[in-house]
Amino acid sequence: MDLVLLRLSALGDILRVLPAWANLRQAFPGARFRAVVEDRHAFLLEPLPWLEPVIVRRRQLSNPLSAFGELKRVAALLRDGEASLDFHGILKAALIPKLAAIPERWGDGVTKEFAGHLQSHPLAFMHQTRYQQALGLAEAFGRSRGIVGLGRFRPVLGQASLPGAGVIWHQDQKPRVVLVPGASRRGAIKRWPLHHWVDLARRLKDQFDLRWSLGPEEEALRDWLPETTGVAALPRLGFWQLASALREADRVVAPDTGLLHLAVVLGVQALGLYGSSDPVVAGLPPGAGRILRTGIGCSPCRERECQRRQCLEELLPEQVSSALQEWPAAKVP
Repeated sequence: MDLVLLRLSALGDILRVLPAWANLRQAFPGARFRAVVEDRHAFLLEPLPWLEPVIVRRRQLSNPLSAFGELKRVAALLRDGEASLDFHGILKAALIPKLAAIPERWGDGVTKEFAGHLQSHPLAFMHQTRYQQALGLAEAFGRSRGIVGLGRFRPVLGQASLPGAGVIWHQDQKPRVVLVPGASRRGAIKRWPLHHWVDLARRLKDQFDLRWSLGPEEEALRDWLPETTGVAALPRLGFWQLASALREADRVVAPDTGLLHLAVVLGVQALGLYGSSDPVVAGLPPGAGRILRTGIGCSPCRERECQRRQCLEELLPEQVSSALQEWPAAKVP
């Protein structure tokens, strides 16, 4: 069997489909699996060597003059595919298997730009997490072949081979917690206020072995934040080295960002601090962690330019601290 899996972007969304892809691999161990992703995210497939990357060049895809030619180029690489599973649901993703003349073109039920009209087996829409959405597509495809049980979440990177991060943690009995104050530039609206993070670190540092995780967007904080809070930052690490450091933690506290969902697929308990994010669609699988939010009337929303950020300002450090202290640190089996 030759299966084509599509999820072009983005980082967190690709991480959320990996459990479904791993379930498909377990159910069809002799199949060929090709994963269609944008070039900037191809590194996310590295821990799963049975996935053959098929690279879409983002620069060409983003240019209206070259986008269709890029889709045709990628489709030509897939013409021998037997079935495709579209985990993205946008027109660009749906066009690729259609242009490749793949006979079975499955979709997960969430579509934009009339992408569902290009799928031969679109699922019905359901308001659910993106994890459940992806796992539901794997389950439906498996059932079409007489196989059940592909809708169960597993932390697919929990035992994956990853490059070492070096010595990160103290050898004591305190629970290990990674604090992630940042978010991508595009997702800046999701950031919990920095003064709340400082307050939280001061509340927790005597009870937990804490580390800050600071990315390129937080480089200006790399000296100031540890000096202000007395909490060390993780060193500058490559993505998969960072994953190794996270996997040694007991909990990760983060907004709705890629590192929160990296923790989930690593099997580390995740505490999500949500403001504008939809707690259902952007939610976590059962047993993988929990979400804290104020639930004010205007949240969730899709407003990226909100100046008040009341939904996050009113989520107080004492609430987060209490949640961590009351919450067991067991990892997902």
